[in-house]
Amino acid sequence: MTNASVDSKEQKDGTRIPTVKAMNMISLPTRDFTQSKRFFTEVLGGELQEDGPTVKIQFTNFAIALGAQDGGPRAPHCDHPHYAFTVPPEMFVPLKRRMEAFGVPTHEPWTRSGSTCALMYFRDPSGNQFEMYCPEGDTGVKLRIGHRAGGDYVIPFPTLVYRELKEPTAEPPKIDRLGYNHMTLPSKDLEQSKRFLTEVFCGEVAIDNPSHVTVVVGGSEIGNGKQPEGGWTAPDAEYPHYTLSVGPEDLVPLKKRLESYGVPTSDVFTRNGKDAAIYYRDPAGNLWELSCERGYTGSTLRTPSAGGDYAPDVKSLCYDHWNDLGR
Repeated sequence: MTNASVDSKEQKDGTRIPTVKAMNMISLPTRDFTQSKRFFTEVLGGELQEDGPTVKIQFTNFAIALGAQDGGPRAPHCDHPHYAFTVPPEMFVPLKRRMEAFGVPTHEPWTRSGSTCALMYFRDPSGNQFEMYCPEGDTGVKLRIGHRAGGDYVIPFPTLVYRELKEPTAEPPKIDRLGYNHMTLPSKDLEQSKRFLTEVFCGEVAIDNPSHVTVVVGGSEIGNGKQPEGGWTAPDAEYPHYTLSVGPEDLVPLKKRLESYGVPTSDVFTRNGKDAAIYYRDPAGNLWELSCERGYTGSTLRTPSAGGDYAPDVKSLCYDHWNDLGR
């Protein structure tokens, strides 16, 4: 997805716009690998693809990576960040019951006034929050109207916290594999978050209202919710962070593009000797990664998993101001 005005201007200048392919991985903190792996594979049906210092679970169109870190999940009372799975209407109730069979707390499904969607939040054992998102269709359950969406239902976020899964006492309902729908990250300033994604990454605005903005970047929906009290990645933390995949020819140009907007970036590093990546933060402080899996021919610094000692200085990526053309 591109912003037409930026694309046209740069094409006339003869400059190719470096592009993002997709949002392909969400990396989350875990305080217990055993519980987290069981949750994402046994409960949600993901496929365990890597099981080392970093764990990777594949879903239909994205992956979840897990890294050891005690802190990082959002506060019990806050909405953001959360990550939404697409759930077809016929699977909505079975998935809810499946999670409950494993001891995962749920709440009453809800919707927004005038909307066809059905929604429900839940957490993993480490406290990371997710959403069941059914765009439309009859789920078979009565939907409450959320209190900030035209109704009176207040979502009981603190009641969703738990630490361990339970053994089901009966066979849980079966589900199909799940896929990414969208995520909503905390924003200190929604207009600024929108400009960052549209100006720097040529994203297209899909939803624009006073409390929520969604911008499509590389075909993936990236939501920003107004939440000035926190929820973004801690200054000295590596999790959570979010990965945008890029081609090898676009990694350095995108790094330079970020820097031209006054956004600090890390050195180019590799985790396995074949991939290449950089870290940066958005204006709210959420930590992001640009990554190409193979084909990058430039120099890289090796992290411990690639036989080196490079550790990105994520704290140095924090900033208060950037070259925001909309200011």
